[in-house]
Amino acid sequence: MKRVRSFLVFFIPFLGFFFYFTSNNEHNPSSANHMQHDLVEIPDGYDIPALEISVTEDLSGTWLLTVDTTDFTFEPKKVGSVAPSYNEGHAHIYVNGEKINRLYGPFYNLDTLEKGENEIMVTLNSNNHGVLAYKGKPISSRVVVNNGK
Repeated sequence: MKRVRSFLVFFIPFLGFFFYFTSNNEHNPSSANHMQHDLVEIPDGYDIPALEISVTEDLSGTWLLTVDTTDFTFEPKKVGSVAPSYNEGHAHIYVNGEKINRLYGPFYNLDTLEKGENEIMVTLNSNNHGVLAYKGKPISSRVVVNNGK
């Protein structure tokens, strides 16, 4: 009985800390910080950026992400600016809900993907890292790739 009590004294606070830190981890896309950064709402008077993505398997067996944007310019040298930007910045790439990298241009090699279905999502981000949004909706694109290998 003493052993069980000692275990519970340790285990219950551990669970509390675990759930607190995992739910507030900015690298956890399901956390309260959805997609890691605040939304940057595009004000009236600006063109609304858009993007479409495609993912294709190349001859080497890896997967190529292609990002086609309109009214948006990649500006890697300005990333980290304090002020928000609305029609320039960078993108964030997510594979199966996990952020894997930033994107500073139209192409990215995703390497190999897990067998089965894989969701690829790309968000457009302001130079201050905020996710660009219009009327509260993040500007993003998603595709599901079926890797049958």
